Amino acid sequence: MKNILLSIVVLCVTLSFTTEKGTRAGDNGSLLGAVTYKVSTESSLLPDAGCEIYIINETDVKSTKYADIADKIGLFQRNKTFCSYTIYNTIDADKIKKARENFASLSDYVWENIRGFQKLPAMVRAKTNSSGDYSLSLKPGRYYILYVSGNLKSNNIAESKGIIDYKVVDIKPARETIQNINFDKHENLMLLQVIAIAGEGC
Repeated sequence: MKNILLSIVVLCVTLSFTTEKGTRAGDNGSLLGAVTYKVSTESSLLPDAGCEIYIINETDVKSTKYADIADKIGLFQRNKTFCSYTIYNTIDADKIKKARENFASLSDYVWENIRGFQKLPAMVRAKTNSSGDYSLSLKPGRYYILYVSGNLKSNNIAESKGIIDYKVVDIKPARETIQNINFDKHENLMLLQVIAIAGEGC
């Protein structure tokens, strides 16, 4: 009888140190980094305090309509660059008008997707501290991360709350993963890349 009771106690203690999918609590990984911003090419990096961070495991996104959110944000960022190039390198009023209208439509579409993505049930939310730093403990796996700047905004609907950036990271058991982000008010136009993707629709 004593042996049975002892076995039950040992089993209970063992299970208490185990989380979902057989991962022990001590095997969680850490995601940490610093988020910064600058307002001109000559300014120094400043801590992006209050940057909003949305983190979700890839498995919790795959079965939703936001599984391709990375592609949509990438398309948005490329078209933002192309529109800037078009607007500031032509005096053709019709071209400028068309570029702005196309980008505004894309911005609306991406904003709707971002809002839905942010509301997914398994979403983990965090904010950077006054030094622009953040740190989270996460179960091992592949994660999608959306960053929304707390200090820089843009004049399109998708970035009216803050300039956005998006990353995918792999969290390893009992290891630190560092992901730093820098937001730049005056984005590099990357003219050669812009010319290469000129047909993508802005």
